[in-house]
Amino acid sequence: MKFICLFLFAFAMLFSTNQRSVSNITLNIADSTENCLVCSDKIEGQGVKYKYLNKEVTFCHDGCEKSFKKNPAKFLKGAGLRCPVCDEDDAKKELSSVSGGTKYYFCSKGCKTKFGKDPEAELKKYK
Repeated sequence: MKFICLFLFAFAMLFSTNQRSVSNITLNIADSTENCLVCSDKIEGQGVKYKYLNKEVTFCHDGCEKSFKKNPAKFLKGAGLRCPVCDEDDAKKELSSVSGGTKYYFCSKGCKTKFGKDPEAELKKYK
């Protein structure tokens, strides 16, 4: 009997991913929580989802979403900034413009000028 209990416990430990306490035994059970890109807090439930160009981002609350929209480059560490006009990851922090309360970055002055003439038309391809 002890062998069967020990085997089942070892089997549960082997095929699990996150720790969760059950009685006095610690088992690993899949958990779908992730961290907020802005404040690093755990995201509970669905969180606040926002699509920034080609990337869906999830935040823990509306305040973090607003902070992200003000300066996306600050939070998109390690990822190339995408130019919304030519749709490539070669945008520069120095070339930016705000539309609808969200900051966008551009690879060239030409792309920034084109975006400035009709931002909605340029962003339409991302919706």
